[in-house]
Amino acid sequence: MTLLHLLSYAAAILAFLFLTLSLACGLYYLAELVEEYTVLTKKIIKKITLMVVVIHVLLWLFDSFPFWRILFSIMCHGAYTMNLETFPFINLTSLTFITSCVLVLADHFLWFQYFTSRYFAFVDVAAFFGICVWLIPFSYFISLSANDNALPSFDPNIGSIPSRNKTGLLKNLLNFILQKKDDVIPTTSTSNSSNITSITRKSL
Repeated sequence: MTLLHLLSYAAAILAFLFLTLSLACGLYYLAELVEEYTVLTKKIIKKITLMVVVIHVLLWLFDSFPFWRILFSIMCHGAYTMNLETFPFINLTSLTFITSCVLVLADHFLWFQYFTSRYFAFVDVAAFFGICVWLIPFSYFISLSANDNALPSFDPNIGSIPSRNKTGLLKNLLNFILQKKDDVIPTTSTSNSSNITSITRKSL
């Protein structure tokens, strides 16, 4: 193994770490935007869902994708849309949300079985799964951060304003990762400054 191979492995590891950090920062920023513009987010999700349904129909018409699988995927996206009735408040234990989670997995494995039985380029498969299978569920996943931070005027069943200190599922996960990173940093400088302050007070 040459030195150049070792450098390539080190560069690959650094690139992976950079990509992971960038993805985490991007998700956190998107969660902040969803919390700030919940009404606009709801409209965007509706339009993207319609766009994905149209793409399914076009794939059936022009690329001869199987009709029943296309119909099932369209029905799945129709079920996802039911979560918009109480958006941005999504109850994680509601029948609508649980059904949506089950349909996401079913839709994924249905199309995974289809693509494994036929040859397609990897880029084509990745594009289909990214846009037609996971784009809308991922949008709802990011929107979970707005549950505890939106005003109750969107939902008449809520009688009090939620605490502004609450954060959603996604932001809790990202905050946990960032907190673990901060715990590694030593706090000797803080303790030293506090000792200096206490000594100064005693001398006075």
